[in-house]
Amino acid sequence: MKPSWFFGVDPTRGERALAHLAGAFGVAATLGIGLDADWTWWRLLLAAALAYDLAGGVVANGLDSAKRFYHGPLPLPPTRLNRFMHNEIGFAAAHVQPIIVGLAFGAAWWWGPLWYAWALAGVVFVARAPRRLARPAALLIVLTGAMLAPSIPAPEGLAWLPVVLLLKLVVAHAVPERPSR
Repeated sequence: MKPSWFFGVDPTRGERALAHLAGAFGVAATLGIGLDADWTWWRLLLAAALAYDLAGGVVANGLDSAKRFYHGPLPLPPTRLNRFMHNEIGFAAAHVQPIIVGLAFGAAWWWGPLWYAWALAGVVFVARAPRRLARPAALLIVLTGAMLAPSIPAPEGLAWLPVVLLLKLVVAHAVPERPSR
């Protein structure tokens, strides 16, 4: 199987199934929330796409196959875009979902940039930490974000987004592990 930005290098059928299951759960939960919130059709569609990417990405980025892809040599042609996305900070910088959600769902102007910056700073913090402290540093970033998120007004039905974003980028993606084969 060709290397994939979502699954990494040579994912097993079980690894792919778990990531898809997480994405499907994210979509189902978000659609339920959105229907209760009486979102427009385009907000439902946008939220479903973002939920699939974020929830599925929490699991996908934690797969051994993804760890081999992102924390090993670049398994694709070394184009500028491939090198940027293969870098843990570049990958995180491309995740502008909180800014999109903030704009599309009427959050305070600073809500999206706050959580975008929190996730990006968390990835930088983990990338710069000594390897043995990477996981505890990531957990500290997510813990503080999870504890602060309920006190920061979020767009209706999307209070989950900051924590899921932090889990995806800071814990699942940025922590370099020694994956098993």
